[in-house]
Amino acid sequence: MVIYKQIIEDLKGIAYNNPQINSFGFGDITQLTMDIENKVSPVYQKMYVVPGNVVLKENAIQYNLSVIVMDLINSDYSNQQEVMSDTMETIKDIWTILYQSYTEQFGGFTLDYQPLWSPTLEPFLESYEDILGGWTMSLVIEEGFDYNSCVIPDTDVFPQDESFSSYYQIIQDFKNFAIQHRQVNSFGYGDITQLTMDISTKVEPVYPKLYFVPQATRFDENHMHITWDVLIVDQLNDDYSNQLEVLSDTLEIAKDFFSRLYLSDYEADWDADVQPWLEDTETILCGWTMRLSITQKFDFNRCVLPELSFDNKKWYELAAKWNEVNTDWKNT
Repeated sequence: MVIYKQIIEDLKGIAYNNPQINSFGFGDITQLTMDIENKVSPVYQKMYVVPGNVVLKENAIQYNLSVIVMDLINSDYSNQQEVMSDTMETIKDIWTILYQSYTEQFGGFTLDYQPLWSPTLEPFLESYEDILGGWTMSLVIEEGFDYNSCVIPDTDVFPQDESFSSYYQIIQDFKNFAIQHRQVNSFGYGDITQLTMDISTKVEPVYPKLYFVPQATRFDENHMHITWDVLIVDQLNDDYSNQLEVLSDTLEIAKDFFSRLYLSDYEADWDADVQPWLEDTETILCGWTMRLSITQKFDFNRCVLPELSFDNKKWYELAAKWNEVNTDWKNT
């Protein structure tokens, strides 16, 4: 099983062993022109990897990454063609190594995962402190993954026969997962604005935190789709030095959670989309947001209909009834 950190370290190794690449970076696009560890401008050509979404598919996981290779362009743009040509050659080298390295001597990447064909390359031309040019490769790496019980921590599975669970019971089951998971230190449910504040204790939670934000629910014939945004977040150091470790560790928690759902009687929809998350709140947090949908059986039968008849009352008769109810409430 591949962890996220291993993929990024493999890409870092490709950069280190390429004579044309003089620096490497990983993170949000806003960190592109500043080395977050030594706080100085990088030496070009630079290879920079921006995390994209991760898709949890049936029997596979797909990691989407943007790989940028860039170089300095003169202020008069006189070397722009050379920069675009040279960085294109570097991008071709990176792809070839990823695709062709079957042996340990040349990286052995294909033994662990497979880069998918037809990556797109977009020209990159940006003005920061310097004028930079190059290419961005949209890279998709696929790893086989069978979500079996051998690859996830020893936590109790969700209760069986959850086909007709209430919304409240589902949230309680999610909470129990968080309590039993060795890497999760707090749980929450509510609006995104409550993420960094425990509404019970009024203090900031202990991280990593598993947090559920309710999204739309849809009624379909004989079933309903319930959706959440699931945030798995941890705290970053002020200098962002632990950013890769936090992203890798929190993604493992997301994979654990989805695996447990898969092994239970809950019917979680496949191709769950997991997006990288980096926000400056009271604390700098990093992690992932997973859009999760569960299909719940519900036959909309007559057992849930009201006990009283509607009696075909007119609107003004109903208004009079509501006035009586309001009067009773005021007298209570």
